[in-house]
Amino acid sequence: MIILNKSYLAAMTAVILSVAVAGCSGTNGGKEGNALTTSKATNGKYDPPITITTARVLDPNVKFKPGETIEDNVHSRWMSDKMGINMKHTFVVNNEKDFNTKLRLLLAGSEPLPDVFQVSDPTLISELIQSGKVMALDDAIAKFAPQNIKDLYQKYPDGFNMFINNGKTYGIPMYESLTGGTILWVRQDWLKKLNLPDPKTIDDMDKVLEAFTNQDPDGNNKKDTFGLALSMLDRVNGTRATADWVFGAYGNYMPFQWSKDKDGNLVYGSIQPSIKEALSKLRDWMSKGYIDPEAGIKDKNKATESFVNGSAGLVAGEYHMYPVPLLDTVKNNAKAEFKPLYLPAGPTGNIGRVETPMVKRGILFSKDFQHVDAWFAYYKKLFEYQFFVKDSEFYLGNHEGYDYVMKDGKPVYQQFEQAGIPKEQWPLPDGKTPIEAKAYASLIGGTNLNRPYSYDEGILKFANDPKAVPANPIEDSIKDRVPVHQLAGKIRIEQNKYDLPNEFKGSPTKTMRTKLELLEKMEKETFNQIIYGKLPVDAFDKYVADWKASGGDEITKEVNEWYKSLKK
Repeated sequence: MIILNKSYLAAMTAVILSVAVAGCSGTNGGKEGNALTTSKATNGKYDPPITITTARVLDPNVKFKPGETIEDNVHSRWMSDKMGINMKHTFVVNNEKDFNTKLRLLLAGSEPLPDVFQVSDPTLISELIQSGKVMALDDAIAKFAPQNIKDLYQKYPDGFNMFINNGKTYGIPMYESLTGGTILWVRQDWLKKLNLPDPKTIDDMDKVLEAFTNQDPDGNNKKDTFGLALSMLDRVNGTRATADWVFGAYGNYMPFQWSKDKDGNLVYGSIQPSIKEALSKLRDWMSKGYIDPEAGIKDKNKATESFVNGSAGLVAGEYHMYPVPLLDTVKNNAKAEFKPLYLPAGPTGNIGRVETPMVKRGILFSKDFQHVDAWFAYYKKLFEYQFFVKDSEFYLGNHEGYDYVMKDGKPVYQQFEQAGIPKEQWPLPDGKTPIEAKAYASLIGGTNLNRPYSYDEGILKFANDPKAVPANPIEDSIKDRVPVHQLAGKIRIEQNKYDLPNEFKGSPTKTMRTKLELLEKMEKETFNQIIYGKLPVDAFDKYVADWKASGGDEITKEVNEWYKSLKK
């Protein structure tokens, strides 16, 4: 794991120890040169009320009750009534591209940035930091972040790597729950019909793929099946209908990722010899008809349909592919059976898969923002449910009547009609689905606040003992999952140790900004043509030489300069 540079951690620790945690003190978070705020919090509420501006992407599918909007809803009213915080949107758009464009226009012009906003584009994050228009947060974290969140930051410090410049921190990482990670899904009825055991190695996989392709596993007397559903439209080692497990079977390197070599330097995975071996195996499978011949033009969802509709016998992807879309497999064929499998080992016993990114986005603040203490007070309240703070207003969920309904003193999270909830209490007219009121929380971007791996303990608990008693709301949300879903989660967790991390988590380097697009296009085209047999396997060697000469060597130098700066 990458760690923050030692001098940075030492400085932060010193500040944490030397500054009393001020809570909602009404200061500006330690920024020099700005006046203190005039509003103070009494019993957690600001009086007079304060206004915080923000901007965001609002998914068009977000649901509101009649009369509510993103500006006026159950959450915005709670903020105003309970905390004395009024939220005002500078702009709201429905996609990331428009959001990034509007932020860049503000950055280039004379209009101020919103006080608080979430960004996911690493290049834009770098531009914002370099502009000098966003706030350094080291003092604010020390003063206003509660201890449980500080502990989280200390446990997963590399979450900050995207937001550090010259030893200062300019963003709050939004951690993922890390429930991704590739497992295999297989047509169990096909294995049984052909009298095949679960494949545990790549050699076993050869036999299974051959049988699924050539031995009529669906019993219709037609040659209309193949072994593996695969997407190659974007990256052959994506998150679903992926071949990341094939690359992991041949070495500790992944395409499109940076890894440590034996000397501790970062090297680009795609140019390592083990990648050539994996491409050779995929090429062999494609030539024999084991892989969907349309893999090159299918995205991950379209490719997965090949498994769901009964054409393919294997697909690799997330454990939460059940129930959607995998349950449709049975709807298409009532006799179909499928189950999750562990990843197979390669010729030397290697197992590996793509690491799920721990941080994909973060919260940034205008350097002129006067109420960073209020934001941390708000952040603390919304994060309490992840730490199981029982007296938290959000312990059971975001807002009663939206993402849950109370019945007989217990929360009901879905299927409200089935649970006997009166119609007037249903969040939506269908009587089944909740309203995800977390989407209204614009000051954190309308997304969940997560602790990494926070679901894993509960998943293992109920996979091992379906009759176990849930100890908290997260476990309560897991306990009723069907056995195949629980088993899939258990397999995913037990194979977390095989994640191959992408060690470069910084903003794009100088050369990346001008040449990465071309290099990645070269990589995709070369890999696809090798797999399809349009180029010989040895074309990989020319690709490596071209990659190095076309900017790759310079990028490698820059990546290692960044990496070494973290360890000073």
